[in-house]
Amino acid sequence: MQAKKANRFSYSGFLMALALLCVCAAKVYAAPSRLSVCRDVILDEQGRQVFLWGVNVGEKSSARRHESRHEPEDFHNLRRWGMNAVRLLVFWSAIEPAPGQYDAAYLQSVDKRIDWAREAGLYVVLDMHQDLWSEAIPGGNGAPAWATLDDGLPHRVAGGAWSTAYFTSPRIHRAFDNFWANTPGPDGVGIQERFALAWQHLAARYADDPTVAGFDFMNEPFPGSTIHDGALEVWRAIPDIFRGASMPNGFGALLASLEEKPFPSWLLNALDKPFRHRRVLKALEPMMRAFERDKLMPMYRRTHQAIREVNNTGIIFLEPSVIANIGTPTSIEPLTDAQDMRDPLQAYMPHAYDIVVDTPLSHEPSRNRLDVIFSQKQQDARRLGMPLLIGEWGAFYGNKKTRDAARMKTAIIETLATGAFYWDYHRDIADAVYFESLARPQPLALAGRLERQSFDPDSGVFTCVWTVNPSIDADSVFAAPRFWSMTPPEVRISPDTVAFRIESRRNDTETVYVIVTTPDEAARITLAMTRSAP
Repeated sequence: MQAKKANRFSYSGFLMALALLCVCAAKVYAAPSRLSVCRDVILDEQGRQVFLWGVNVGEKSSARRHESRHEPEDFHNLRRWGMNAVRLLVFWSAIEPAPGQYDAAYLQSVDKRIDWAREAGLYVVLDMHQDLWSEAIPGGNGAPAWATLDDGLPHRVAGGAWSTAYFTSPRIHRAFDNFWANTPGPDGVGIQERFALAWQHLAARYADDPTVAGFDFMNEPFPGSTIHDGALEVWRAIPDIFRGASMPNGFGALLASLEEKPFPSWLLNALDKPFRHRRVLKALEPMMRAFERDKLMPMYRRTHQAIREVNNTGIIFLEPSVIANIGTPTSIEPLTDAQDMRDPLQAYMPHAYDIVVDTPLSHEPSRNRLDVIFSQKQQDARRLGMPLLIGEWGAFYGNKKTRDAARMKTAIIETLATGAFYWDYHRDIADAVYFESLARPQPLALAGRLERQSFDPDSGVFTCVWTVNPSIDADSVFAAPRFWSMTPPEVRISPDTVAFRIESRRNDTETVYVIVTTPDEAARITLAMTRSAP
């Protein structure tokens, strides 16, 4: 029987067209269109489901004025690798170096990077970043020194991971406590109020710019001194958590095992059991619930109101407490206006890290713990009725052993989320062993609703299934980076009556795009792309 030719691709024709396009290359993509939210999906202006895939971009060092090393070509590379978004770090200390005074030069540097993203066809989510609260705290960044009200308490650290200071430093605890209490700063205005006004100033700047998809109010909000309440509950639960676990025999052996870095092996083995991990999370939940209800949500409402006075088009990407990173359920709620009407532009964007993050064991995350973590993210998003995106994952920092860890995490993410941002865009990222999990086939826009997608790096097969909405007058678009397939991939589609084509963009010889024509009638489409032979 003669093979059908309608949905086969002519490689010779493609290569000829590609050569012509390269001759007239111009580094300009179509600017991103305005995004909106419909229940648990993000949509573009044509009504297609959009997936935000990308990386975190920023510079934590105040010595470098928080201006990242990235140049226009770095943004174009992200698009060539099949991505379409960045989570761009901005810093309160750089925006507002003195109360009520905004740094025009720094804001222009942010403008410049947003311009580069727009030229590369990338969306931007602005993240008001902080680690350990402030640049005034050793190893920290985020809040300005004038908003770091630590009452002179000492700073204490313990262990190898920088983040342990969250749990040991009275200075950090007091600084957060004063922020949650909206304690007046040096000008007599509450520092939380100043924070909201800084956000208002920033959001107003991009009110008419669809490239800026929206705003992440605060990176990894930390409870402050009430973390002690959570630690106490975990301590009380220890007999229950480790009941039946294989542990060192005797107190002396147990004490000696704590010298094993970064964690005792028996501890990691015990917490590999989902019921034990969940028991830890259950112990932390009351503290986190009280923090999010009584402190975090009032700050979010204040900041939301300030932003909506000047910008009604940006999506609010809600982030839970940092304690949710390991799977603790969140208690945040959807934001509403003064009439208690729900803001329609909201998405849920937690971070997802196993307990081995930022340690020499980052290449050995537990699949069992990750399943608990991501399952809880999905449950939280469903309760909120919002799209789920992962604001941070990875943090492999060039670790040469992390290929399988990256594969594991992306396999989970693709089943649950409508977007994710790898942490972070470091130097030589294209040489990392986990780069294959970043520069991979991706759905960018679907004229309908995603049912499932999967990618097998070993076989080189990407599969996507979606239900078409024939009322959408636009095609579905997939990215196929050349890093994954040096020549155009083999494409199969079902039903075979559905037409598709493969294109390259004038400025981008490193990616091909599979364009699927939207049929006139409702259909369930399956697309499979197979990596071409080297």
